[in-house]
Amino acid sequence: ALEQQEVSTLRKRLGILVLFAGIAVSFLFAASCNGSEEKLAAVEGVDRGLYSITADELEDIIIVLASERLEGRRSGTEESALAQLIIGFKLGEAFFNTQGVEIFPQNFEFEEVVRKPYGFSIDELLTRFDELGFDVATHGTNIVATLEGNEKKDEYIVIGAHYDHLGVQSGETHLGADDNASGTAAVIEIAEAFGILAYQGVRPQQSIAFVLFDAEEWGLWGSQYFVENPPFPFENIKAMVNLDMIGRNDPERLNIIGSPNIDDFPKRSPQLWEATRRADLTIDLDLRLPGEEGRKRQVFFRSDHASFFLASPEDNRTPVVFFSGGLHEDYHTPRDTADKINFEKVERVARFAFLVAWQLADGDETPVYIN
Repeated sequence: ALEQQEVSTLRKRLGILVLFAGIAVSFLFAASCNGSEEKLAAVEGVDRGLYSITADELEDIIIVLASERLEGRRSGTEESALAQLIIGFKLGEAFFNTQGVEIFPQNFEFEEVVRKPYGFSIDELLTRFDELGFDVATHGTNIVATLEGNEKKDEYIVIGAHYDHLGVQSGETHLGADDNASGTAAVIEIAEAFGILAYQGVRPQQSIAFVLFDAEEWGLWGSQYFVENPPFPFENIKAMVNLDMIGRNDPERLNIIGSPNIDDFPKRSPQLWEATRRADLTIDLDLRLPGEEGRKRQVFFRSDHASFFLASPEDNRTPVVFFSGGLHEDYHTPRDTADKINFEKVERVARFAFLVAWQLADGDETPVYIN
């Protein structure tokens, strides 16, 4: 059990105290106006939400999630449970006093997942991980928050990231700052942006589901369980936006992956591509389709968006888009620490993803994937 003083300290670090939440929201509204003169060439009317996403808040969340106390957030551990508590508090803060919000955990056992990763049985997977020296638990917990839309309440855009990492393996702690405390922090901040707008009465047409997935590192177990056991009909998911490893490498570059072949994303998902193009009129990133490199590494199938794509019929795929800064030399090593994160880059990518998601949720045209 956690000491009360320890929990209190973490709450203070994250700015979770409900007593000050109303004051904080007021300051956010005022501060966001200071940036309203920056260009919003393509997506207007959401500036207060957009500029609530800040590098300082992202840094606070990433530092805590990638701290020694959380020991790398390995699924099925006390440290993972503490990470869940922190994420739940932050989502609660994001939607403080906002109507039409639900926040809940989604517990699962690996054996409950129908489509096993890589086609292996659980015993086969555990044997392979054991050979690599990895300690793996066979259960996890997704964290879900839903925000009700306006006209199309039964339709959803999913914004997700995995919060788990490798944890302590062979005596070494893998903290997972970029992989994927960075993406987790971004989803929390994006949720806050939507929450601020909803508090003001500004909501997109469609509902939003913010999902933090567990057990991604062992084979996308959390996202696969979610698509097999969604809290709303799976066919009501109109698109999925995934953020994974967004805080390293070139500060300007962002990889965009939305189809298995990667290079053909613009013609396979024209609505998603247009949303990214319009969002970049504001954020101005160096958007890349990492074709040859991405195909070689099969990156399309290596993060949680793939579960949504593969769970849909071959002739009616769920459109997905995966934002990532790409792999680096500290990937899956104990060197993936918070001091190496470019928090300004995380801010820009989170704002970019927010603008993409807003367009998808508020657009009149339903996104499609063209085979």
